[in-house]
Amino acid sequence: MKSKGFTLLEVLLVIIILAAVFFPLLQMFSSGLLVSDEVRGTNTAIILAQQKMEEIRNTAFFSISSETKTIISSFPAYSRQVNVSVPQNNLKDVQVIVFWHPGEGSETSVSIETFISNF
Repeated sequence: MKSKGFTLLEVLLVIIILAAVFFPLLQMFSSGLLVSDEVRGTNTAIILAQQKMEEIRNTAFFSISSETKTIISSFPAYSRQVNVSVPQNNLKDVQVIVFWHPGEGSETSVSIETFISNF
């Protein structure tokens, strides 16, 4: 007499095979979400640094000066610092650094730098 259906062993085997396939896929998906958050944080930091650099470029040459690390009011998770040096007369080296903490990680930063002349 033939029975129709699956044995317990066949069902367990299918469950094990499916688990072996789906758990790595779920782990890759969650890793992708974490990377997505990191990229979003980096993109925001770059945009904030570029905005500050444009603000500085639209400032009178003799008013350009360094700024200490301060929290950005509209983005409280980010802080910004401006370093200005004068390598030679009528030339300023301006560096804007934006800091943030991605997730529970250590502080991360993005910096952009340019030279501004008074000619």
